[in-house]
Amino acid sequence: MSKLLVKLVVNALFTVPLLLYLSNATPFQALMASLSLSILAFFLGDQWILDEFGNAAATLADGLLAALFVGAMGTAYHWGLSWSALAVIAVVTAAVEFGYHLLLRRWDVRWYS
Repeated sequence: MSKLLVKLVVNALFTVPLLLYLSNATPFQALMASLSLSILAFFLGDQWILDEFGNAAATLADGLLAALFVGAMGTAYHWGLSWSALAVIAVVTAAVEFGYHLLLRRWDVRWYS
């Protein structure tokens, strides 16, 4: 549970300000999008892809998931996101996720073997 909580907080620290700056999202929408994306990425990327395929694949998957999810939310809520804004959000999310995966590795010794 603490791993998910850390992910929610760390991702929110980066994605919420980016969404507020790069789109027309309200603070509530940005926070809900960040939390939803983090939960999806935790179960898909961290619990499945990271275990099966490693950090590089999980980082790529998290970046792509961020672009697709934020793009879909932006379209649904008319946030006015540009392609470059989506790219920035995806790259920043991937970078944050890369660091988070390294932190997970420190917490979980099974990846060392």
